[in-house]
Amino acid sequence: MAPHSSRSTVLPTKPSPLRTRQRKPVSQTINTNVSVYPRTEPIKALNVLLKLLTSLPSRIGGCQYKLTQPEHALSLHLIGILDPFVYHGVRALVPNPVSAGAPHAPSFGLVDQPTEIIDAILFHVDSRKDLFISKLTIYFGKKLIVKLLMLNIGLGCKRLYDVVFPRHFEYRVIRCKVSSISVWNHLVHHRSLARNVRRLEILDERASSRNGSPVCIPRGILQGDTDLESTDDELSMHAKQERFLAAALVRMTGLKEFKWSCNHSPISIAHIWPTLMMRAVNLNSMEICDNLVFAPVKQQDEGESDGESDSEAEDANEKRLMTSIPASALPGMNTVIFRSTPHTYGSAKNPELGRLSAMLHQCINLKHLEVIYIAPRSNVSGTPTQGITPRTRPLADEFLMYGRWENLTTLYLSNLRCVSPEAPSSFLSAHRSLEVLHMDVNVHAALVLTDGALPRLREIKASRDVVNAILVCPSEEKRPLEVIKGFKLSGSNSACQNGPSGSSRSIPDTTFLSNLRQCGSGIRRIELGGWHDMEDIRKLVGCVPNLQYLDVGRRLGGAAAHQHQNATSTANKAQGVATNMVEWAEVMSAMPELTAMHGVRFFYEVSAAAMGTAALATASTTICPTTDSSFSSFNPASSPTPISGPAKPQTQAQAQAHAHTLSMMERSRMRKNDEIAGVLAWKCPKLRRVDYWEEGSGKVIVLLRDREHVHAHDEGGKEREGKFKARWEVRRVRA
Repeated sequence: MAPHSSRSTVLPTKPSPLRTRQRKPVSQTINTNVSVYPRTEPIKALNVLLKLLTSLPSRIGGCQYKLTQPEHALSLHLIGILDPFVYHGVRALVPNPVSAGAPHAPSFGLVDQPTEIIDAILFHVDSRKDLFISKLTIYFGKKLIVKLLMLNIGLGCKRLYDVVFPRHFEYRVIRCKVSSISVWNHLVHHRSLARNVRRLEILDERASSRNGSPVCIPRGILQGDTDLESTDDELSMHAKQERFLAAALVRMTGLKEFKWSCNHSPISIAHIWPTLMMRAVNLNSMEICDNLVFAPVKQQDEGESDGESDSEAEDANEKRLMTSIPASALPGMNTVIFRSTPHTYGSAKNPELGRLSAMLHQCINLKHLEVIYIAPRSNVSGTPTQGITPRTRPLADEFLMYGRWENLTTLYLSNLRCVSPEAPSSFLSAHRSLEVLHMDVNVHAALVLTDGALPRLREIKASRDVVNAILVCPSEEKRPLEVIKGFKLSGSNSACQNGPSGSSRSIPDTTFLSNLRQCGSGIRRIELGGWHDMEDIRKLVGCVPNLQYLDVGRRLGGAAAHQHQNATSTANKAQGVATNMVEWAEVMSAMPELTAMHGVRFFYEVSAAAMGTAALATASTTICPTTDSSFSSFNPASSPTPISGPAKPQTQAQAQAHAHTLSMMERSRMRKNDEIAGVLAWKCPKLRRVDYWEEGSGKVIVLLRDREHVHAHDEGGKEREGKFKARWEVRRVRA
């Protein structure tokens, strides 16, 4: 037996595992805010979706393979971003049902386009209304891609809704105050959203949402918390607001309409104007309501030089920027409105138009221009000034002498003055494209226009001297003049010739009416500024036989004018009814085409309760056109129709029962009004609208005629004209 070996056999053993601490998987934090992932970045959406799905198995316990509610909403949003791209890829691989070997034809529907393409398409839809109802024809190069009648684009489907409303609809119009720094900061950091703004309105700091236009801000900005409005230095608050506003305007490359109503703030539009010209190249409409724009240039520069050095540096930068702006910086600008306010803040003792001229120098294609100056309220009495003296009006000689716009069609000048008639005469002679002219400019001499001036003029509102200068100016072709407003008739009263409105240089009525008669056949509407005698209206009517609209305005001089002034001092008071109604009817009968007559009140005031009670009766005044002086057969039961509409037919007993509830005065006035309606309807066959008995109520009285069928014939055997019922209604005037 072999001896036992002293060496023992060692069996192989497994290496012991290293006892090291096991590393935990790194937790991947994912932001569940949906607004962080825009639809224009599909690669980012794919990466986030993969990260979210791969993190599900590593969760512990019952949370494994389960999404929270924010994660579920985020996953649906990410899938919606990737859906168009996956859809196009699948359709490209699916065989064509017509030809098995050919691939499927790609779809070019609007919903099937990628999100960035839809966003680019909607960028060209300017109006918020067009985002709902619009007809778009979109071309890509020379190939027609989409021709789609989109009815309610934003409400068509969920995908279009997510693009239209948060990115376009809410950003088309922004209306807020200049102190809303959070809005400007949001637009500065979101360039793609700032380019979607089309209309920007800067409200006054003291304006409330009840009185004026309400604030209109995207909802995402209101939900965000920011401390940008708070500042330790109150003196630099306005400079901070101006800096943020200018930075936001740089991002608004698609801005087309701009309105500035920030009057109670030291920030002037002159500081914002250089940035607006350099960046908003698509701007086509601008309205400025500010007193600082009428301030003298030297006075405001001296006031700014007394400030801090930072403001001086900003002014120097502004001047350097102005020198780099070309003369045609705003070629698309066609509408500019400058308007002052009656507030004393920012108003100047000697207003000027120097800043307006500098701002309009870059608008070479201007079509509509308004310069309206309003005198500020008196600081002593605290009430508005009764009249505007020539010294308080801005001088417009230099503005009219050097301002030239070839395409100007509409011009409004209010409360300005000129030392010499050469500037306004040359201005009107140079602008041959003017169609609408409202000119309230105090000139100390008569205008002298060149031959052929204003050949396209259709409407004018000016004094009698300016209107006469245009009428006597010879023209190769007849001017299409249809509307004349604002002039006064002095009448036979010579005392009024020495007043401010009619000085010694004013032409007499006979000369003016003689010139008016030459072109009176084409005039359709006249609105007088005032008249004295009834003979003035007769002479005027004889010059314009085809008149359709006549507003005689207020009566000047005498007891009637004093009565009118006392009545207008109290708002919403009933005005006196014309006592010479028959005389007015005879004058109006000389205008067979007359449809509207204003300035004279023919109807008596009737309470609303009386009108509602009398509306139960259905009979009306019956009128038969005849050749003799007898005209209407009066019916005492006739009544007007209330604003709410015609009354339902009632029995005669019910009508009589309600008629007994009226007082004798109410019934007398109702009968008188029915008789007046019959006379006006008989004398003026086409007259439809006259004044309501209450001034400033926004209502008018409308004459209606209901034709009746008759079978009578005249001596020649022809059928006679049928009778008609004349009735009157009270209606509201559409604003």
